[in-house]
Amino acid sequence: MEEYEFEVHVTHVSGGEVANFLRGYLIFKGERLNFTGVAYGRVGGQNVSPRLSRKTLKRLKELGVDVDQFVLILQRKLVEGDVIIEAKPPEPPPLL
Repeated sequence: MEEYEFEVHVTHVSGGEVANFLRGYLIFKGERLNFTGVAYGRVGGQNVSPRLSRKTLKRLKELGVDVDQFVLILQRKLVEGDVIIEAKPPEPPPLL
């Protein structure tokens, strides 16, 4: 199993009580590659479902990357907080 080295930058976070939507980019081999994702943090613990743009998927394939393995590493980095946050956190819901 190959371990790919890359930085994860989160540039936008929005959402609500159950899920947050993420947008950001990766720095891999000196290139900026975009991603989006959904983060869940309730029953069962934290989980993130990342999605890579078509352009990012195409470029990774051109670089000979195992995309499934790459996405698993991205997911782990997002869950474990191994990211650079460039976004403001979402506003908490108003108190009633």
